[in-house]
Amino acid sequence: MAAMVVTIALAMLGWIAPARPALAQIPIAIDPVPDMAAARRTVYGGATWRGPQLTEFFGGGSRVSIQAAVTEVYRQRYADQGTEKLMLVYQLTPGPRDQFRCGGCVPALGAALFAADAQGRWQLRARGLLLMPGAPGSGDEDLQMLQVADDRWALRSRRLDVVAGLESRSERLVVEQGDQLVLALDEGFKDKPGPAACGAGAAPQATGVSVLSPGAGPRVEVVLRFNEGRCPGPEPRVVRQRMTLRDGRFQLDDTQAAPDAAPPYLGPDLSAR
Repeated sequence: MAAMVVTIALAMLGWIAPARPALAQIPIAIDPVPDMAAARRTVYGGATWRGPQLTEFFGGGSRVSIQAAVTEVYRQRYADQGTEKLMLVYQLTPGPRDQFRCGGCVPALGAALFAADAQGRWQLRARGLLLMPGAPGSGDEDLQMLQVADDRWALRSRRLDVVAGLESRSERLVVEQGDQLVLALDEGFKDKPGPAACGAGAAPQATGVSVLSPGAGPRVEVVLRFNEGRCPGPEPRVVRQRMTLRDGRFQLDDTQAAPDAAPPYLGPDLSAR
């Protein structure tokens, strides 16, 4: 009791500084996200873009330089380890997009990642000007953000292409690698007979990707369901691949041998949905 009286007296005399309340952190005001035109100008320089990758993608080895129209098809804002980020996906077409709509018209896809800096300003953090094939017919892209680990996100793209009832499907994951966005996973099957080709004798076909261990990843499982053989009764098959992200690429786990039922197919004819 005596000690308490002494402490109070000393505090009144100013010999003991009174406790100060902790200062609350004031959140930084983040600028509005860049609009479509401003973001596209930062990434591609404007509404059109010309690059050697385009000639290879659309020209089939032609030496004629190709200029692509750039159209934003997806944007998603999300928080990653306390940092606000914005993922943008672009569709690239040789000429106006409205004139590039047909069953065999395969656009290219590019992407960019913006992040808010310490002052709340949006800065271009990473980009991939041409990453992968888009959906035939210039349709809507099947795109979403997927958290593959506690500290890692990926852009998921599923693609579907159907020709005469034969389906090509794929699952793709794009990740941030330094100042680049890279295609880290591209798994699927090509030209497999679905119900549109064989009727009720063919099972539905599909692809899927699921996160196995967000805290210890990035690690995912890719599931491919497809039919093998000819109509009217092709055999349904299921292939499961467990993969871990290493060196910017999802690779088969060391304990799992590469499946021989459906080798990965990479190229503009792959699809997803």
